[in-house]
Amino acid sequence: MKPVISATIRAALCIAFLIGSTSCSLIPGMAPSNVLADKVVKRASLLDFLITILTGSGNTAAPDMRDTLPSPNAPAVPQDTLDLYAAYSGAAYNVSTSWDCGTECQHPGTEGTVVMYHWNTPLVTSTGYIAINSNIKTIVVAFRGSNEPGDWVQDFELEPTNWPDNISGSSVVSGFLSGYLITSAQVIQTVVSLSAKFPGYTIVATGHSLGGSRASLFVADLTTKYPDLASRVQLFTYGQAKCGNQAFAQYMDSLDIQIFREVNKGDITPHLPFDNRPYVHFGTEAWVTFSDQTVFCKSGEYDHCSASLPPASYNFADHSTYKGL
Repeated sequence: MKPVISATIRAALCIAFLIGSTSCSLIPGMAPSNVLADKVVKRASLLDFLITILTGSGNTAAPDMRDTLPSPNAPAVPQDTLDLYAAYSGAAYNVSTSWDCGTECQHPGTEGTVVMYHWNTPLVTSTGYIAINSNIKTIVVAFRGSNEPGDWVQDFELEPTNWPDNISGSSVVSGFLSGYLITSAQVIQTVVSLSAKFPGYTIVATGHSLGGSRASLFVADLTTKYPDLASRVQLFTYGQAKCGNQAFAQYMDSLDIQIFREVNKGDITPHLPFDNRPYVHFGTEAWVTFSDQTVFCKSGEYDHCSASLPPASYNFADHSTYKGL
């Protein structure tokens, strides 16, 4: 299971950073945001927002009927599929060289999974694994969310970095990128090798929180370097913060592949950063509403999904309770 840090501790840390007028990371694995009053107030009253931070909770009921109205013609995927790759994402917190990680490794559909490569870099922290599941003919590339101090340092590095070079005008969150690049060459090499060995297998990138952002960077990296593999790639992320600018998002949408970004109820992370940085989402949002319906919203129509919530509904708890994780 992924670690859960007390909402009270996170709130205290954030308030300390607020006093110092610096960036503040609210929850494990998410991008921090400058949550100074003059910026947050554009989205909600500062009082409501601070109450949400301090209590770790928000509304427990859907605020209006929009949570039952999917985006017209939005792609959809069975909830079982979302839950399966949530389990693969959760496994990244514990898996090493063998498929033995407790609950996530026992999730239905993961039977027969074999870990082919595992990484855990200590200097610029990054952890994940590559596995194959012959039963579902899939190569899984899973990136772990924040789990140690080095990850948190990267969470605070929000400035945009121009990347990748072959997507004109694209920029991404520098902290997310540094932890990806430290291991990207070996990850790409391993996936390319496995894709040649298993030509009929789908390549699924996945991750929770920070891991979801890095899984997204991996997909951009792989498909720009090996465009012939793009049609085999899918991306499933959970509680992912915004990780790239409009040019990056447009490229990801242009791939015309399955990209599903699950948002659990009032999870605050997908709404970050709050400030004026140029980051946006892409792909299809799969919003699990407060009434446990899954609503799908295609790119550009997220106001039908979690963006329809008032910020007072955002909370910490929903970041750690994705089904399957």
